[in-house]
Amino acid sequence: MRLKSFWPRYAVAISLILGLLFTSHMFSRAELRHGVHDAAAINMSGRQRMLLEQIAHLSHDYAEAPSKEMRARLEESALLFEKSHYELVKLSQEDPFLHDLYSTGENSIHALVLRLIGDVNWILVDTRGTESALRDIERMADGELSAQLREAADAFEAMASRRSLRLTTVQDYSLYAAILTIIGEMLLIFWPADKTIRRNFHQLEQEHEVTQAALQRLANFATLASDLFWETDLQGRVIYAEGAALDYFQGGRETIVGCDYLDIIQMDDKNLSIIANAISTLSAYQGVRGVFTDASGAKYNLLLSGKPRFDDQGKIAGYLGTVDDMSSYMQEHEEVRKLAYTDPLTGLSNKRAYQETIPNLVRKATPRTPLYLLALDLDGFKAVNDTYGHGAGDEVLKAVSSRIRSVIRDGDMAVRAGGDEFFIICNAMPSYLAIMGLADRLNERLSEPYSLSNGKTVRVSASIGVACAPHDATEHVELCETADKALYAAKRSGRNQTCFARDMKRDELKVS
Repeated sequence: MRLKSFWPRYAVAISLILGLLFTSHMFSRAELRHGVHDAAAINMSGRQRMLLEQIAHLSHDYAEAPSKEMRARLEESALLFEKSHYELVKLSQEDPFLHDLYSTGENSIHALVLRLIGDVNWILVDTRGTESALRDIERMADGELSAQLREAADAFEAMASRRSLRLTTVQDYSLYAAILTIIGEMLLIFWPADKTIRRNFHQLEQEHEVTQAALQRLANFATLASDLFWETDLQGRVIYAEGAALDYFQGGRETIVGCDYLDIIQMDDKNLSIIANAISTLSAYQGVRGVFTDASGAKYNLLLSGKPRFDDQGKIAGYLGTVDDMSSYMQEHEEVRKLAYTDPLTGLSNKRAYQETIPNLVRKATPRTPLYLLALDLDGFKAVNDTYGHGAGDEVLKAVSSRIRSVIRDGDMAVRAGGDEFFIICNAMPSYLAIMGLADRLNERLSEPYSLSNGKTVRVSASIGVACAPHDATEHVELCETADKALYAAKRSGRNQTCFARDMKRDELKVS
């Protein structure tokens, strides 16, 4: 109960830290967003001065020697200058000085820009009698407008510096506040909680002496009932163990007493969840699977069962349970499973493994993480069988399977569907270009000569059909049929070809 009283304080401290981080994050994002605008404004302002000089030169050149090319360049420069100007007018609204500089008074930047654009339009309409317009443009390029644009750029840079300073200040104060909050959390929560836990540990040590006597009476039963009988405290530390499985631990019982059982036995998320749910509801669990690795590297598959242990006052004191070594059973089961899902000739996955795997992979496929299915059929394989016999055909199939494994990735699945037909499942292939590259490598590798044990050399190749989920199909049967159609299209186009289902939609016979 004493420890529970610290939770409200802890929650408040965490809320403060999260609030500070969120506030700092929001201020930082706002300042960074403004910083991007400021950088854009500085770049556009500098570009405007360059465009102003360019407009002045082009105006003189066009007035002296009009041409279509010169006119186009002048119009483009004026258009870019005007577009940049209106962008800067919008950005200048955030700062009073910039607003006045751009929009207030007869000699504001906006007024001068309008006059400049009017002069340029005058020259573009008629190059005769434009001396005053040219002089006006030159005066603005060398004097007032150029100076005001330079002043505006300096003002944008100053505004960016102020924003940067504000961002640094916000981050500094957020850091100071977080440090103070953490110090307060240590003084008001962790230190008192540590003292409470120490007192509880002392009480547990006293109770342990009483519990030890009861455990002694159970020792012989534990040895007979299971490979290991174990008991843990509230923190999950082993306080007692007995049984034949102690021989697995170098040093026996003393090496595991005091250790967290989760550090001794490794479990996946599913089995950890079973134990966590049982502990949260103070209920028993059974059939939990785990793995123990001894000092020599040998692995043992274990089956755990447990139930809560209560003290004399009815309070939870820990858990007790049993461990059974299932290694022999698991090894036999794995061998049987491997035989059931492996093609005996090539060592690749068989059609059963394919049929159980492909539906789930197709369901999980998305446009961002597509699933590619490659259907392969050997070209010229029947001729090898007819000429040299089935033994030679089996040699070729084994060699083909070995070459397929050498080309595909470790995470890809190669399947012999029967005869000289194969499937390759590529899960999460990074891109369409990557799958094209894989198909090209398969075509090239499988078309290389094969040396038989009888001294003969034969050649076969592969026709490949490629389909993609979810682009070409959203269901595994449809995906397989689509890959087969692409394979038949590749067959019709000749030996050693690859056809993609996506191309067939545009051109039924398009082959890459």
